[in-house]
Amino acid sequence: MDHFLAADAVVYPVVKQIYARPTTGRPIGRVTLMLKRTLTVLISAAVLILFAPSAFASIPQHPRWESSAANGTWSHGGYLFQNDKWNCPQAACGKQTIWADSANDWGVVSNMAAGNTAVLTYPDLGKLFNDRPVSDFGVVRNGFTESMPKGTKGLSAEAADDVWLDQYHIEMMIWVDSIGRSLAGSIRIGNATISGQHFTVWKYGRTEFDFVLTHNETSGETNILASINWLISHGKVAAGATLTQADFGWEICSTGGHPADFQISKYWLHTGAR
Repeated sequence: MDHFLAADAVVYPVVKQIYARPTTGRPIGRVTLMLKRTLTVLISAAVLILFAPSAFASIPQHPRWESSAANGTWSHGGYLFQNDKWNCPQAACGKQTIWADSANDWGVVSNMAAGNTAVLTYPDLGKLFNDRPVSDFGVVRNGFTESMPKGTKGLSAEAADDVWLDQYHIEMMIWVDSIGRSLAGSIRIGNATISGQHFTVWKYGRTEFDFVLTHNETSGETNILASINWLISHGKVAAGATLTQADFGWEICSTGGHPADFQISKYWLHTGAR
């Protein structure tokens, strides 16, 4: 995902992030680049309003920000919102439009091909931590209330934190709400109880770790720091690890070939020194 500026910054950096993943059931690479918001001509907007499927009606009429650009970004309230179609273009990718008024009111309408199983997009919001040592923190946790279109036939997606360590060399995800997703190619490395919540813990490739909640939860909290410390205490991550970036959003593989609505009605991220 893209690197962040402070809240409401006008000019975004053009730093690119590149990382590679194994090929089994998941994409082999990812390159994201910040772009300016795509302008939409009046006639296109009129066609969208008149003829788009009903799912697009969930986009507010006048959100503070809206973008269908693959790498559309908006800095607001200390967070960066990203459309992040990082594994597109390809045949399975359809249109995706992100909209936002604030961290407590934003969402995306996504249309990804039926039957697709690879992650195509990760619409999200998050913050950059500039590789501050994990040991400096006493608190890193967030709270969320989110909804996915669970009635959509063929949906494959999950709501999750995506946390990067050591200058993007290590990725840690915390899955909280999942439907139709697979952990194929991953190795189960343990079980964890974090802040009273039970997770299975998986390793994918050499540097990705996934904490998967044992039940789906659409509203709650995740303890990011405790999850990182679990990896450290089990010898999976070095004690000197640094925190690079933390995001929350949805990994989307398929919406059954139809526009589907994902929304956040509450989000916060709290940090504090040790």
